[in-house]
Amino acid sequence: MVDKGARRTRHQKHHWAFQGLLSCGHCGYTLVAELKKEQYVYYHCTGNRGKCPEKYAREADIAEQFGSAIKAIQLDGEVLGWIKAALKGSHEVQERQHREALASFHEQYDNLQKRLDAIYLDKLAGKITREFYEQRSNQWRREQQDILRKIEKHQDANWAYVDEGIRLLELAQRAAILYEKQDMLEKRRLLNFVCSNSIWKDGKLIPNYRKPFDLLAVTNTEYQKQKAISSSETAFLILLAPLRALIPERLAYPSNRSIHDYC
Repeated sequence: MVDKGARRTRHQKHHWAFQGLLSCGHCGYTLVAELKKEQYVYYHCTGNRGKCPEKYAREADIAEQFGSAIKAIQLDGEVLGWIKAALKGSHEVQERQHREALASFHEQYDNLQKRLDAIYLDKLAGKITREFYEQRSNQWRREQQDILRKIEKHQDANWAYVDEGIRLLELAQRAAILYEKQDMLEKRRLLNFVCSNSIWKDGKLIPNYRKPFDLLAVTNTEYQKQKAISSSETAFLILLAPLRALIPERLAYPSNRSIHDYC
């Protein structure tokens, strides 16, 4: 009995921190983990296409480079405030346009209904032929159905993205600190929320961010470049137009996940 238990202990499965998060930049296959000397963890390509030029990578080196990738989504405090304001402003504009569109659709529907009521009375009074009545009434009912579909589409719109998006932005600000303090498995959980199918090539990490973290990484990089040659506010104003267009799109469907999946 003791021997069997001992065998089970020796063959227990390990929970590798980064396995499944990285692909080889040479072969495209997933990097797998391997324990060396019962204490050092290394990652390497599976080599399913033959001998791969990618060298073994220490888990500590991968963890360090993922840490840098996490820091890349951490915006300056003032920029975070500007993005929040832009997000809320965009939401207010879209919400107003949403209300105006719904009011217009309802008005169009009611006008068509008035026409249908009037033409029906004309038919009863013998002012128009039955064929003319059926032709026009069928046309207007089809238009009403089109309007109902537009109303339904607008009512199904996701207007919760502002609160969800702000929470994601705040998570991005805390992510680097969280990552530094966490153990390897918690690091994996955070990385799986922020990244997907990242690449490891020639000893370097090429992170692939999920939405909206891809936007934050690009924005932060461009902001730092512009900030180096101009003021912080000017740098942000240069990025404001594309941000206004991209932020609602990215945050409306953040990573196809909810912030509650992580927090």
